[in-house]
Amino acid sequence: MRKKRNVLTPMALLIASVLLGGCDTTVIVETNDGAIKGLDLGNAKVFRGIPYAVPPTGNLRWRAPLPMPAWEQTLDATEFGPACWQDNSAGNSVFLSNMLSGSGMPLYGQWLITQLSGFAETNLSEDCLTLNVTVPSGIGITHQPLPVMFWIHGGGHQYGSGAGPYESPSLANRGVILVSINYRLGLYGFLAHPELASEDPNSSTGNYGTLDQIAALQWVQDNIDRFGGDPDNVTIFGESAGGHSVGQLMASPLTRGLFHRAIAQSGSGFQQFQTTNQSVETISGFEAGRRLAETMGVSGDHEIEALRKLDTEALRIAAVSPELNATFHPQVDGYVLPEPTALIFAQGSQAKVPLLVGSNADEGSLLYDFGLSPIDGGPYLQPSDMASWQQLLQMNFLGQAENVASHYPVPTDTDVASNAIAMMGDTWFGRHAYYMAERHQAAGTPSYLYFYERTPPSAKQTIGAGHAQELFPLFQSWIPFWPRNQRDDELEEEMQRYWTRFALNGNPNEANLPFWPIFDPTSAKEMAFANEGSYARNVLRKARYDAMREQQSRRESAARSSLEAIAPP
Repeated sequence: MRKKRNVLTPMALLIASVLLGGCDTTVIVETNDGAIKGLDLGNAKVFRGIPYAVPPTGNLRWRAPLPMPAWEQTLDATEFGPACWQDNSAGNSVFLSNMLSGSGMPLYGQWLITQLSGFAETNLSEDCLTLNVTVPSGIGITHQPLPVMFWIHGGGHQYGSGAGPYESPSLANRGVILVSINYRLGLYGFLAHPELASEDPNSSTGNYGTLDQIAALQWVQDNIDRFGGDPDNVTIFGESAGGHSVGQLMASPLTRGLFHRAIAQSGSGFQQFQTTNQSVETISGFEAGRRLAETMGVSGDHEIEALRKLDTEALRIAAVSPELNATFHPQVDGYVLPEPTALIFAQGSQAKVPLLVGSNADEGSLLYDFGLSPIDGGPYLQPSDMASWQQLLQMNFLGQAENVASHYPVPTDTDVASNAIAMMGDTWFGRHAYYMAERHQAAGTPSYLYFYERTPPSAKQTIGAGHAQELFPLFQSWIPFWPRNQRDDELEEEMQRYWTRFALNGNPNEANLPFWPIFDPTSAKEMAFANEGSYARNVLRKARYDAMREQQSRRESAARSSLEAIAPP
């Protein structure tokens, strides 16, 4: 329920204060929780590290987030809060290092970036439930509330934060209020355990990171009008794990009324069937929780009590375990997620809000090195020759194996790796974006599908249109020395206008932009963000996605049967 309060105009709320550092000025906003002090950067007003929940530390570890109590003194919101705990020896640092080396960037550029800045999150804490607000510079010109765009970062539910490149004055100045958040990750965000379910009033466990996202959305409902935003026009958007989170928030019954549009980039939640108490494609959440306790030398009737007493350094051995962290994702717990996201969309029970969804042409080029299978839902095996390639296809696609293989010709052993990488992008991302648009449109709600094809304009690039590369033009957050040309300037203009127009009214189309048709399964179209320009066309890889459909159906049937087996009579 939204808190009652007196509503003031944005002009009255954003009050310039004393000079800071001789350059930026501070601005004060009165929120429901108390006054906060942000920065006026000239091209935007920014408020960083705003707490939206009580720190989930000590006895609050692995509990649902609690509302932040009000404060009396003005809160300093000029610096980003720490990232949520993560293993900063891997993850984002490895991913971005691979991205640099494959982009065609000059070697001196790669060296300078890695030496002078690095990519690992260095300021980490369990006390991390904060959000950031970017307000466009022209907010004082109009008294009309602006659409709100609520960003959920990616990182496999294991890495990342809402800071840095996601504070985008460029995007905000298209006429939106931009919010980015931190949410609990990995072991701290998605651990399930029977004791945790027993102590929770809703018998919920394993979805603390998702509950954080919901709490941040509630904060937006309660406070965003103080920044000039419209709480009745909120768009959730995210990439990779953030895109999966968008699908899961659409599927959760706890989110109704908290957002009004959705954008899922390279993620849908359709591939995740993790449950707390049943093994489907991985060990169950409860089994993972028990194994974690065993790893830490804890046993008995009070395992969680003992685990809460351990600090993050002691828990690191369990947090980085490949077997365990493969389960640290949103889980079907009967409360936050009553069923897997794909099944909820198949039933048409998801939030009925306009959807914009898509993927990139070469998603697997950077992710394959992390040891993932080329086939989503299959065993974590990477084929090394034609024989193991054919075996993998037969194992996963059964009667459709030959049809699928025809789209990925492998004449020799040396062609296996490149086709496995291409297939990974299609199975983990491309097809799920297509299925998501298809099912959402079938539920009577408009969907728009895109396909990002832009590659770095360098003869030396090897990553193609890799995972997360659409974030550069969307947030105008280019890595220094990254190869680019005039086409990238055009993409910034196009994508920012499409995304913010969609946030305004649920339709991305605007004058002087290529027309983006609504998704229609009978004549499926996608917007191609290509090297030579952006244009609508028939879905390029539709035949591949259709050939893979039966494998997805079998996975969903197995998940459905598992849920029916434990349903009360």
